[in-house]
Amino acid sequence: MSDAPDDSTDPLALIFPGQGSQTPGMGKLVYAHSEAARRTFEEASDLTNMDIAAVCFEGDVDDLSETTYTQPAVLTTSIAIVNAMREKLSDVGRLVRPRLFGGHSLGLFSAAVASEALTFRDALFVVLERSRLMSSFNQERPVGMASIIGLDSETVREICEEATLSPLDRVDVANHNLDTQTVISGDVTALERAMERSRALQAKVIRLKVRVSSHTPLHHEQAEHFAQIIREVPIADPKRPIVSNRTSELLRTAAEVRQEFEEQLRSPVFWSENVRQMTAQGVDTFVEVGPGHVLARMIKRISDRVTAVSLDDAVAEPIPISALPPEPAH
Repeated sequence: MSDAPDDSTDPLALIFPGQGSQTPGMGKLVYAHSEAARRTFEEASDLTNMDIAAVCFEGDVDDLSETTYTQPAVLTTSIAIVNAMREKLSDVGRLVRPRLFGGHSLGLFSAAVASEALTFRDALFVVLERSRLMSSFNQERPVGMASIIGLDSETVREICEEATLSPLDRVDVANHNLDTQTVISGDVTALERAMERSRALQAKVIRLKVRVSSHTPLHHEQAEHFAQIIREVPIADPKRPIVSNRTSELLRTAAEVRQEFEEQLRSPVFWSENVRQMTAQGVDTFVEVGPGHVLARMIKRISDRVTAVSLDDAVAEPIPISALPPEPAH
């Protein structure tokens, strides 16, 4: 099937952030101003048996760093924002036709909901299972993640190899975010060795506020369990393609989306390549839908020829559809 850009769509991609983008109070503004957002939070609370609004609006940094809370909370906030955006667009009689959907790690589940490959109900179910698997692993084995800024990914990979002393004391590259920003993930002891070696090479090192070790071979066993769960979940062909975190290829079918999720926990995220793929498809505007603005800021560093905005940056405009590009003239 051809990967030529689809001229029947707008040159726009909706992109969704993952774990690490959470912040206290996330979603509160859109909740206050959108009936669609409120329904999303209420549905999430009913399905998860936890007060998701309270977690998002009242939880502190430590609460939101707990994986079993973080993942359903970020998913719910992202879908609440996209539903509020669509509600507002409908009110003003405007149509937005995204060419592609993308997401960073956990954000790929939000992308699957927005593209109608997954229902919100099923996405919440699999994300709860995903967070349970990851949290139980962390309880048995202290792990973490860190961002290395200022070194190329090959240098960081070599540092991880040197810092890995055994299969039970290892660290790996997890996310290729920018050409000189890489996230590493693994056992805390190996992670700290890699962080020190990176600092010795004058890199900026930031320990991430997450208690997981996503996207590395450490999660081989959890990935196998998660794959079994994914195989039982209904998945439809997405309405518009989703960009694979693993390969940067366009996921057009339910089978391709399913395989992506089956492999996700143990596979690195190639975000910079995801963005380049989207621009190759003619996307010139990226709209980050969810808490924070991490992805929009990264995209601006990957390409200076595109526009990248976050719907969560508004203060005066709770549902900032003015951030979207002007509707094309006909």
